[in-house]
Amino acid sequence: MKLSTFFPFRYGILQKLFTIFLIVLVPIYIIVYLMSNSGVNIIRQQILTLMEQKSDYFVSATDSELERIAKLQKDMADDPDLQSLSIRPDTLRDYERAKAINDLESKLRTLSESSRYIKEAFVIIPSIERRISSFSGMKDIDQNEFARLLDNKASASGLTSIDERIFFVLGVPYMTKFNYLMVVELSISKIGVDLGSMNSNGNGTVFIWSNETEKPSIIPAVGVTDEIIRFNRQSSELEGTAFRIGNKNYLRFTKSFEFPDWALVTVVEEDQILLPVHSFKEWLIVLSVISIIVFVIASFLLYRYIHKPLRKMMQAFKKVEVGQFDTSLVHTNKDEFYYLFQQFNQMTSQLKILVQQIYEQKIHSQRSELKHLQSQVNPHFMYNSLYTVALMAKEEDYEGVTSMSRHLGDYFKFITQNKADLIPLEKEVQHAKVYASIQEVRFGSRIRFDFQETGDTSEWEVPRLIIQPFLENAIIHGLEDIRQGGRLCVRIIAKPTSLIIEIEDNGKGMPQDKLKKWQEESIIPNEWEDHALWNVHRRLRLRYGDKSGVKLQTNDNGGLTVVLQIYKEGDVKDE
Repeated sequence: MKLSTFFPFRYGILQKLFTIFLIVLVPIYIIVYLMSNSGVNIIRQQILTLMEQKSDYFVSATDSELERIAKLQKDMADDPDLQSLSIRPDTLRDYERAKAINDLESKLRTLSESSRYIKEAFVIIPSIERRISSFSGMKDIDQNEFARLLDNKASASGLTSIDERIFFVLGVPYMTKFNYLMVVELSISKIGVDLGSMNSNGNGTVFIWSNETEKPSIIPAVGVTDEIIRFNRQSSELEGTAFRIGNKNYLRFTKSFEFPDWALVTVVEEDQILLPVHSFKEWLIVLSVISIIVFVIASFLLYRYIHKPLRKMMQAFKKVEVGQFDTSLVHTNKDEFYYLFQQFNQMTSQLKILVQQIYEQKIHSQRSELKHLQSQVNPHFMYNSLYTVALMAKEEDYEGVTSMSRHLGDYFKFITQNKADLIPLEKEVQHAKVYASIQEVRFGSRIRFDFQETGDTSEWEVPRLIIQPFLENAIIHGLEDIRQGGRLCVRIIAKPTSLIIEIEDNGKGMPQDKLKKWQEESIIPNEWEDHALWNVHRRLRLRYGDKSGVKLQTNDNGGLTVVLQIYKEGDVKDE
């Protein structure tokens, strides 16, 4: 069966593109063919090979080495011996302190010997007033050196420059308030040696231009004269890739580093590099004129036959994105766009039917998930409560048995009511108070509960069981081991468009890795899926939108504060 049976094209896009490329390429290839035998190989060899390849290799290798040094420095900053000496030196015994210093000196020497670009690695520890170095061992802090390292702020890469010396400076935990300074001094002479191997372009010069400090500086190749250094500074003050000094024209090739704010600068005399191509300037002018004409013609054809139909289709898709499914496209030429436009029109007609079906399925799915999540929130303290009632009965505390039984009845009456998705906030708070009363009987004076309400709570309805799971979690994981002085505070702040519920305890809190994992719940939810806190978080986000949900944070008492945020703008209303 012929292709024309499915696509009745008179003149397809493939043929149009082929014709356009012929119009563009044929004149260029004719001119390039005339130039290739005498000039192209020389230009490629001198400019690309000597400039680009060497510069790329040097910059890439140096970037990787400096980044590796910075990583080794950060790894060294986390060394346990270094942290022990800086954070708790008074708690170390003499032999522990001596061993930690010896081990630290050995590690610094290993770090210093790991790269030829490292001149010295040392650490300044104010708590013991010592400077421990891979080169000179341990000695007293040089206050002048210490002050200058602090005053010269490191750049984003961690580098700073002092008296034409280059350092990686890392303050731990951070520069303005730290326990120690981890410093690595780079060997400018070794960098200069490698730069010297790059300087093989006749009358050229190679240097590194550094913008890591407020005043830019130059790292020259090893062995250069003062005259060349002055030339480097003079050329750096001029703009552009081509410039003139004296009676000579120069070309500058710059390759930026990715890790530090450095640039490898290669400066050569223009006559030395471009001497073989002077005879081709006239041909290049002709080539430029023809290329411009060809470009204009090709651009017009591409716009008319490709860009214009594509833009029309993009505008139609944008209309479909906002729900305008009545959009239709018309194309007169019998080419590929004619077929695409027809298929687009058929697609939009089918979308009208599918969108309504999918929307209804999504609503039913969300309601089912809400029911499922509600069913996962169940009481876990029934046995302890019944055991408490039994003990009170055994001790003939009939008043306590009566009170406890009434609270348990109210509690189980509330959680077994599973008819409505939403309940008044006052009922949810009352249920939390009933739960707190049961726990007060169980724990006595060990834990004190406090409820604070601000604003008009009567206007709010919330999903069932969103406060009690957090009280239970705080008791089990934060306060159960506390023998005296436990506190659990519930603060409710009701506003017309937002509701904030804070549950704060003074327990042992949550580890930082757990808090970090909770912050990543939208990306890695699997670990929390069976957790009651995650269930409440999902219920709030499903009903009120992504702005609502649960946040966890530490408080000034060392415990954990849970913040429930509900915003009416994202409310998903029942239909």
